[in-house]
Amino acid sequence: MAHHTILSTKKMDPALKAATEQKGVEVLEEEFINTKTILTMAKYQEIWPWINTTSEVAVIFTSQHAVAAVDKYLHGGDGLYVPGHWNVFCLNGATKEAAIQLLSEEQIIDTAPNATELAAKIIANSQYKQVVFFCGNQRRDELPHLLKEAGVEVIEIVVYETIATPVLTPNNIDAVLFFSPSAVKSFFSINTLKKDTACIAIGDTTAAAISEYTSNKVITSEAPTQQKMLDSALLYLQNIDLHK
Repeated sequence: MAHHTILSTKKMDPALKAATEQKGVEVLEEEFINTKTILTMAKYQEIWPWINTTSEVAVIFTSQHAVAAVDKYLHGGDGLYVPGHWNVFCLNGATKEAAIQLLSEEQIIDTAPNATELAAKIIANSQYKQVVFFCGNQRRDELPHLLKEAGVEVIEIVVYETIATPVLTPNNIDAVLFFSPSAVKSFFSINTLKKDTACIAIGDTTAAAISEYTSNKVITSEAPTQQKMLDSALLYLQNIDLHK
């Protein structure tokens, strides 16, 4: 394979990066967003009733950052709370893995590759008419909108903030890996792409966000993992001359 350059809009697993570079492909890494957990007494008082209740609670996570933020409330200070009554709906990949570590695999009721499909599964389940959605301050509208239209009450609890950290990148990039709509927005706030640069999206929601900013080729990863995203990028690079 000829030498090419991939840009990841978040830090990559070092082993995956090394394996890719051994194939003659340079991997650049830049963090285009930062996240900050909201840790306040007011937020604790908002979350606590859902931890302390003895009733079954349907909980939604669409981001590993939301799981990490909730973890701080469950395991912070001297307390250790394990809400075994939480029934979790979440996205596949890193979000699911984080939720399993926080709670247990048995508490994962269903998963999906994107928020739209996750909403459809919650609606199809029909057991839950109320859900608690732990999210960030820049969450997308698709999931709560679909649930509310189907008569499901959505209680949103914003547990983290997303902060854009745009970086000006070189213009010789052959493929860009995007892991969230927020990273897409941050990237395109100061960057443009040459016409044959491919955009690799972690899922359909991110792919839709990319299409709002560019007409370049958008490839949606088969699974929401860094490995699958790199596989998609490498396959594109192997056939890049066909796209010119």
